[in-house]
Amino acid sequence: MGHLRQPAERTARGDHRRDRRRDPPRLAGAGPLCYDAGEAGGNRGRTPLGPRRRLRRHRRQGPRNVSAGRPRSAPLRRPRSRASDLEPEATGVNETISPPVLSVQDVVRATHGALVGGDLGVPVRGVSIDSRTLTVGEAFFAICGHRLDGHAFAREAIGRGAACLVVHALPDDLPGHVPVVLVDDTTTALGRLAAAYRRRFDVPVVGVTGSNGKTTTKELIAGVLGMRLQVLRSAGSLNNQWGLPLTLLQLGPSHQAVVLEMGTNRPGDIAYLAEIAAPTLAVVTTVSPAHLEELGSIEGVVAEKSALVRAVPASGRVVLNADDARVAGMAEAAAAPVLAYGRRPSAEVRAVGPVRESTGGVEFTLAIGGREHPVRLALAGSHNVTNALAAAATGHALGLALPDIVRGLEAARPVPGRCVWRAAGPVRILDDSYNANPASVRAALETARAARGAGRLLVALGDMLELGPHAVDAHRELGRALAAAGVAEFIGVGRLAGEAVEAARAAGLAAATRASTFEDTVAHLLKRLVPGDVLLVKGSRGMRMERVVDALIARLRRE
Repeated sequence: MGHLRQPAERTARGDHRRDRRRDPPRLAGAGPLCYDAGEAGGNRGRTPLGPRRRLRRHRRQGPRNVSAGRPRSAPLRRPRSRASDLEPEATGVNETISPPVLSVQDVVRATHGALVGGDLGVPVRGVSIDSRTLTVGEAFFAICGHRLDGHAFAREAIGRGAACLVVHALPDDLPGHVPVVLVDDTTTALGRLAAAYRRRFDVPVVGVTGSNGKTTTKELIAGVLGMRLQVLRSAGSLNNQWGLPLTLLQLGPSHQAVVLEMGTNRPGDIAYLAEIAAPTLAVVTTVSPAHLEELGSIEGVVAEKSALVRAVPASGRVVLNADDARVAGMAEAAAAPVLAYGRRPSAEVRAVGPVRESTGGVEFTLAIGGREHPVRLALAGSHNVTNALAAAATGHALGLALPDIVRGLEAARPVPGRCVWRAAGPVRILDDSYNANPASVRAALETARAARGAGRLLVALGDMLELGPHAVDAHRELGRALAAAGVAEFIGVGRLAGEAVEAARAAGLAAATRASTFEDTVAHLLKRLVPGDVLLVKGSRGMRMERVVDALIARLRRE
């Protein structure tokens, strides 16, 4: 449904009001998910909208040259039809049109909102939360992010041709002809619209979660299913309460399957995303210390990830990693049949025999149902064999033949910033800069060690964030692991990485240095790298360690 964007900040937190309560957004509690208009006066099951909040002064755009403002006494209008949200019979949508066209009335129904002026019949050809990239005919949802309030950009959205505005505070001086849908919360409203829209489609919906490997596994699954089906998948890492609904709102009649990545920062995020997506198949990759700042402990991570397993009905399937005891244990929470993947003999989809690594990727033998087939995976690292097995198990669960599964796996290409080999003149860089937690750093370290040959191994590590009270100990433990792994030189970037540097020195790695800035890191590495070296670059998303990779490549390729 057009260009569906997400703010630059990708954390799975809510808006500025919800953050104070530390609660994820919820669809429940504000009335039934499927809106029933009830009597002409509105939906009695819907929570009252409360007072009309004005924008705070510091978030406003300033004076506007508007000839006529919106009357403050404009009546609230709700659709009178008793049809449930987004049913084709109610909307009059032409199912041959791709993408489908909704109406403002559909938006009002699904979001449990109320129309303030404007026309219920205006067509809506997409959804956007970014006024800069909104196209004509899209609904603009004024999302409150961490740094910006979308309500401040309502006039810009109108100027770009927005079909309607969805707001939880009425901006001043808007043209009266543009439909405005007033809701209790715009983030929740976006989820409600996506949930109602998704339920128009009877297609497999695959949800993917885990501490590591979500994005790569999602891409591998989409590639495998794409051998036989038209697949809609999450773009990049659009895996939170904005990105997932926006992905679902791109569903069209031609799609035969959906693959969604589901991320979390705090308890309840996965359950909320699953309520929107209604997955028919769940995939859980790994459980490791990640997002402990909010989830509290490894047990909290297990509880959060298992919410996806619990969301799948008995008619669906659950795909679990047999090599991760915590993930395998989630089978007890499953109502649906479980399909195990991994290297253990008990796994129904597994890798047999040796795994051969090179800078070109990995090779292994895939075994499903008594049949075996060699696979040449163009992804670095033996850990990606496990991700490939998850994709193979998903394809098998959805009825794909073994040759199609293998073709899909072999066609996959690396996701930028996720364990990708990059050439920088005489130096090879393993770019795993997109994100980091202790388990993923260890996996990347093993990949780099296996490929270094006779060269030296250097590591540039940025802070691993969101580890809460475990952060210092986790960094110190990793510093000791780097020393034990035979790393020639280590540069830690950031305050927490400095703890790893001190621990590495204490464990015998003398060439361990701390850097405070991106520029210092690059300057130090340019002095220390020699032909034949292998450099691993990794760090949490907030550290933006890809800047180190890009700067080194640009400089070393010129020399």
